[in-house]
Amino acid sequence: MKTNLIIVEGLPGSGKSTTAAMIAEELKKKGNRVFCFDEGEEHPADYKDYDFPDFETEREKILEKWREFVRGCDRNAVYVFNCVFLQNPMCETMMRFDMGYEQSRAYIAEIAEIIRPLRPVIVYIDRPDIRAAVDRVLDERGEDWLNAVIGYHTDQGYGKRCGLSGYDGYIGCLAERKRRELDILRSLDIEYCTVSEDLTAAKLAELQQYFVG
Repeated sequence: MKTNLIIVEGLPGSGKSTTAAMIAEELKKKGNRVFCFDEGEEHPADYKDYDFPDFETEREKILEKWREFVRGCDRNAVYVFNCVFLQNPMCETMMRFDMGYEQSRAYIAEIAEIIRPLRPVIVYIDRPDIRAAVDRVLDERGEDWLNAVIGYHTDQGYGKRCGLSGYDGYIGCLAERKRRELDILRSLDIEYCTVSEDLTAAKLAELQQYFVG
């Protein structure tokens, strides 16, 4: 299968950035032209800052950004993205606006339809121990990051409605988000695979069917 777009998804601390970089490097070794974009960077299909006043404004701008990317991307290249297909939409629809599963799914399905011409592949890193995955990046990301993500998840939307608080509340939000993300992923007509550990040479070999050369 030839793809022009690989998107790496998973919860914080799961290793999305590392995995995306490894996939991009493997693609380059095979002679492909590759563009790899991490979260928080200037991005051809996403916004660096999410300061939209309401969901409908956000939805229209994000979908148009995806359309612009599909129209203008290099069809002789492979793009490797991090977290823009599931994480960002779920953080906004579920965590910020407290929208239900079907509403989140409908929005993500719209994105899936837009990117269909690129034959996308989603690589989902499904680490079973959510707390351990987050714990392992705390020293690197620091207390400011932790306080910010706890506040984002528990002071609004889903977390606030459910009365969640603190670090335990944050982990609870992530557990429910992962459950919904995997259900949505399975429900869509899109190619995907799951990875439950660090991306080893053996796992990379399993992914060769998606790497073009």
